[in-house]
Amino acid sequence: MGTDLEGCLICSHPGGRPTDIVAELSTAWVTAPIKAPLPGYVCVVAKRHVVEPYDLPNNESATFWDDCMQVARALSSLFAPTKMNYEIHGNTIPHLHMHLYPRHPGDVYEGRPIDNIPRFTRTLSDIDRIRRAISNPSISPT
Repeated sequence: MGTDLEGCLICSHPGGRPTDIVAELSTAWVTAPIKAPLPGYVCVVAKRHVVEPYDLPNNESATFWDDCMQVARALSSLFAPTKMNYEIHGNTIPHLHMHLYPRHPGDVYEGRPIDNIPRFTRTLSDIDRIRRAISNPSISPT
């Protein structure tokens, strides 16, 4: 682990970027794969290769959290969850990324942890709605 870019699945990917990008923010890319554990799931991936949030320079750290909260607000506006779950692990992919899971009563993970198994297949239209919500946070998506 650590700061080794060669062993990083994200940095070693062509272009040094993750797949399924739907938005590019100041310090992060937002990904939304077609197959997802919940309909509103996205992942916010730091542009800079670090493992821990505290490894970012102070100004970049604050902006990364602002970017994450911008995405969370957009998802909240779009999906109206009762709770937004935020997860940062990094032991599988040692590159700073935050999973965002809009939660609802009765969702497939109610009463248990999210296992991140893709259980939903989203349409291109679904993905586009997420993209628009994140790219235009002042616009209420419909």
